[in-house]
Amino acid sequence: MERTPEAYTRGILAAVLEPWIEGLNKVGSAYQTDRTLRAQLDDASVEPAAKLALLDGVMPAQAPAELRNFLGVLLIHNDFGFVDEILAALTRVFRAETAGPLRAVIHSAVPLSNEEKERIRNHLVAQFGANLEFLYQTDPDILGGLVVRVGDKLIDGSVRGRLDALRNSLGVRA
Repeated sequence: MERTPEAYTRGILAAVLEPWIEGLNKVGSAYQTDRTLRAQLDDASVEPAAKLALLDGVMPAQAPAELRNFLGVLLIHNDFGFVDEILAALTRVFRAETAGPLRAVIHSAVPLSNEEKERIRNHLVAQFGANLEFLYQTDPDILGGLVVRVGDKLIDGSVRGRLDALRNSLGVRA
């Protein structure tokens, strides 16, 4: 395991969010598949406390008390139909925050100044999000410009790349 503050933070998030995701998944599945349960949860004449008691039979035993309270709030406001969307959003946040940083490798023909690195950093954070780890490398073969790889995306803004593209469009072999 990586021993950094970020790694420990991801561990905390996983420990806190996994039981919520599991509980919401179980409750959401029951709501979608059990017609009787769905009818009772959607029935405005059934008291929220009675609805919550029905959910107690569906929730995992290790579900946090806060999840039960949250479901109670949804029931009180007649928003229980949002459970699947809440689960999807929570899962997206969980994956984004626990996956660790995405590596951005920036190749330049010459070493970059701190100001240039900061401009590149700001641009990439705006495009890919704040969870990036930056690695700068010098590669004189690109002649000029930049080649940037973020995860599986490649952005070739190098002079070498432009020359190769021009050569290909003209049908000239190297």
